Amino acid sequence: MEKVVKLFCIVGVVGLIFCFSNSPSYAQVKIGVMFSMTGGGSAVGKVQLDGVKLAIKQANDQGGVMLGGKRVKVEAVTRDDESKPDVAIRRFRELNEDKVLLVVGGTVANVSQAINEQIRDGQALFMATNGVEENMFRKDVKAPYYISPLGAVDGIGRMCADYVSKTYKPKNVVLFLPDYAYGRGAAKGAHKIFSTKYPHIKITEVWSPVGTPDFTSYIIKIKEMKPDVVMMGHWGNDAINALKQVYELGLKKDTKVFFNSIINAQAVGIPPEALEGVTIGMWWYHDLRGLKDPETLKAVADLSKAWKQEYGEPPDPFAVYAYLGMQGILRGIGLSNSLEPGKVYKALMDDPKFMSVKGPASWRIDGRPSYKYAYFILDGKSPKAKKDKWDFAKVVDVYTGEELCLPLKEMGWE
Repeated sequence: MEKVVKLFCIVGVVGLIFCFSNSPSYAQVKIGVMFSMTGGGSAVGKVQLDGVKLAIKQANDQGGVMLGGKRVKVEAVTRDDESKPDVAIRRFRELNEDKVLLVVGGTVANVSQAINEQIRDGQALFMATNGVEENMFRKDVKAPYYISPLGAVDGIGRMCADYVSKTYKPKNVVLFLPDYAYGRGAAKGAHKIFSTKYPHIKITEVWSPVGTPDFTSYIIKIKEMKPDVVMMGHWGNDAINALKQVYELGLKKDTKVFFNSIINAQAVGIPPEALEGVTIGMWWYHDLRGLKDPETLKAVADLSKAWKQEYGEPPDPFAVYAYLGMQGILRGIGLSNSLEPGKVYKALMDDPKFMSVKGPASWRIDGRPSYKYAYFILDGKSPKAKKDKWDFAKVVDVYTGEELCLPLKEMGWE
């Protein structure tokens, strides 16, 4: 009997050793990071990388991400997509070949949409931290593990059109937009509001190619139309050039200028007088003191303090989305105790609620979150009203997550 007991003990110990030896052992967690460090999106891509770096630093300062029963340090494996879809696809495949299957990235819309096509087989997860056309989140279009803390540009088109219509009560509006996925999505959203709620407003479209070096001819054409409002929405370096020339050619003297999405790098890259009298949309702003929401204000203050300590300036909206994207992936790894794309994605969908600098939020089943504060409308400040160059606007209105995102039923999920 004693021999039998000893035998069972030996077998049990061997079994435990076998189990532990077959459990994954992680020396380091590698997350792919791919932004536009060169090309038309470089002004945005560089600050996005800052956001990812800070999220990783904060995680590593706490010992890393929980995985395999212990904390493991996180490393970013960075790639430059050069603002080009074909380059992005090549770089993404390189990451996957190196077994890096969780990737944060996306600076320009057509890049993120190209990556969605690459991951339709479910072999990788892509956390897209930029805006894309809303069609991307439809059930029959979205790749299984495509996810985004930001969402769709159609939504800002809808919200901006609503704000412009009810605030300025225009008779004619010009949509001056870049001719690619970002601009088309914004136009689609705007038309939905104009056609259903304000059909009496005359809408004219003016499109400019991505990478336009001189916007003079477009701006002169718009001035000749004499619209009540011009709604702009250029991106990256084009936004800086377009806003400079709008100011230099005096467009805002003749018509109300509304710019649908700006970031810090663009706002400080133009003459200090250029935003005076211009109303702008922003996904987030570092000064939200008008909100009566102590929890959200504390989250904003904490992030702003950490950001200034690290970079010497306030957080940029798109840098914040990159930060949220990396935080989301790390949270998914911790919840799932895995680096498998499907398990990480499922963990976020199963435990969707989280706190953010945009207030309480919850992941929707279409792969984007609903934030309490989804989008902000601001008035540009005059040079005299600014405390410093970063104090370029004041919040005048805010839209919620439910106003930003179409109902799930319309997206084919119910």
